[in-house]
Amino acid sequence: MRNILDKVPDETRAEIKAYLAAVREAPNPDEGQKAAEVFIGRYERQFPSAVRSFTDDLPASLAHLRLPAAHRKFVRTTNLIERSFEEERRRTKTIPRFFDEHSALKLVFGALTRATARWQRLRITDLEQHQIAPLRHQLGLEPPPQPPEGKQDPGNQSLAASEVA
Repeated sequence: MRNILDKVPDETRAEIKAYLAAVREAPNPDEGQKAAEVFIGRYERQFPSAVRSFTDDLPASLAHLRLPAAHRKFVRTTNLIERSFEEERRRTKTIPRFFDEHSALKLVFGALTRATARWQRLRITDLEQHQIAPLRHQLGLEPPPQPPEGKQDPGNQSLAASEVA
């Protein structure tokens, strides 16, 4: 939002900020896309560089609208991630070099483990689980279904048969 507002005169910033907020706070991706089209249609000729900046990142800017409303604030800001990076910079100033890759990974893992403790304030309800499921499937994040206890996976049966022979 700041990048776009830096490309417009001061007297129109409040109006443009309201349009951008309407895109960001839309109830779903379709409404966000419609609000974006209204903004683009209204200001494309007047502020071409601002609209170009807006359209360059539009898919990424609308991505948070696919999540449940309670999660959007946490996903669209990077404060927690940036705080973790800041902590790593602070710690690596006192340790000018690492003996090996393992020691560097250990430091990063420790800082991220502490950071995740602050992330646990968000609870996911059953309704939100159902809202997230299609998104997980669409992104290819769903784990493959596990065979029931006591039954063997058909792919493993052929492997087991070939090992026996």
